[in-house]
Amino acid sequence: MKLKTVQRAAQLTIFLTTMVFVLPAFSQNAEKTTLTLQQAVDIALQKNINVITAQNALESQQRNVTSAYGNFLPTLSANGGWSRQETHQPPSGGGSYTIGGFVIPIPVSSGISTSNSYSAGVRANMTLFDGFSNTSTLNGASDAAVSSEYNVYRTRQTVVYTAQQFYLTVLRNQSLLNVAQDNLESSKRQLERIRESNKVGAVAIADVYRQQVQTANDELALITAQNNYDNAKADLQFYLGIDVSKEYEFKDPSIAVDTVNMDVAALENQFTDFDRLVNQALKTRPDYQSALYAEGSAESGVTGARSGYFPTITASAGYSLNSSELGKLSDNKIYSWGLNFSLPLFSGFQTSTRVQQQQLALRNAEAQVDQARRQVQVDVKKAMLNYQATLKQIDVTQKNMTSASEDRRIAQEKYNLGSGTLLDLLTAVANYTKAASDRVNAVYDYLLAKQQMKYVIGTEKY
Repeated sequence: MKLKTVQRAAQLTIFLTTMVFVLPAFSQNAEKTTLTLQQAVDIALQKNINVITAQNALESQQRNVTSAYGNFLPTLSANGGWSRQETHQPPSGGGSYTIGGFVIPIPVSSGISTSNSYSAGVRANMTLFDGFSNTSTLNGASDAAVSSEYNVYRTRQTVVYTAQQFYLTVLRNQSLLNVAQDNLESSKRQLERIRESNKVGAVAIADVYRQQVQTANDELALITAQNNYDNAKADLQFYLGIDVSKEYEFKDPSIAVDTVNMDVAALENQFTDFDRLVNQALKTRPDYQSALYAEGSAESGVTGARSGYFPTITASAGYSLNSSELGKLSDNKIYSWGLNFSLPLFSGFQTSTRVQQQQLALRNAEAQVDQARRQVQVDVKKAMLNYQATLKQIDVTQKNMTSASEDRRIAQEKYNLGSGTLLDLLTAVANYTKAASDRVNAVYDYLLAKQQMKYVIGTEKY
């Protein structure tokens, strides 16, 4: 009774699994867009929000550099004006006076008089010395712009590395899906052989039931592998900013996953010199270079704050015209020039406060440089350990794969000859499937470790 229940459960599981894979096939479009790793990286660099934000920040810093250059140039302004003045006074005049017997009338004045004024001019002002405020502002803005530029480089490297991780995860799950499919096909073939052997009385019915259960378990393993693969594709499509509802195929012939003939001993010698790798990373890592230039910008901020203790010297020159009649505007010309000197004696502790604030900002920047240096060291250390570990995993999984394949072959032959049990065969098959999956994981762990090493050193430019 128990065996019949197990048999029915296995048959039901196989039916449901078949429906899971068959029904979606009718709803999917037969044509799929293929994306290589490089195409995925290009899409990520175009659409990733972090890259866009970093690029906008760089453009803002570059505008600040242009503004800082303007502090060295004179300011030039032009002006022009017209005004009309009307004066009201009490009326005057009237009457007459006599000269030599002639009577001369005196006109009556209305008491209202008007006058116009026209003016035009040009004036220039230039700072000759401001306590090095203009030079420190330019240096600080330039360093901040370079720091922002390195930040863009690092952001692009991070986006590329993350896209590579997502892409390789898709390929990993696709390989694991192939392992699960091959294992299921092998289980089905084995089930057919056992059924035929049972019909002629060569094996017991219990072996049929056991193999049916194993086949059902392999069906469930395939469902899990398919789900992991679909989720990995969805994660990659979301990160790339492409439509998740569309079907894409991810293939890249440039990614070599065959490590059978890999010379592990030779690869181990690639990344072994920790000090050399750290020194290289400190020269090439954009985030560390960005921290250095940010420190330089903070130093310029201290110099700029101290400019409040120094005098300011400015020069000015002007040219102006004025007249009461527009047609005679150029008749009256005024030229002016001069120097102005000012020395701050007391600013209500504003200058000293700004200096102290900038000094604190400098200390923070110095701490960020130290932190960035330590981050480089720990990143290189972890990447080296991961790389060495993946090489050992490949070496071990290759040996396990060879051994498990031979054990499965021997167990199959013994079972076919009747000298072995089905349990021994199932154990050998399970060990082989695990070895195949472990090998796939080891290969992709190795590929990710290589990309991680490139990322932590920071030599790649995108």
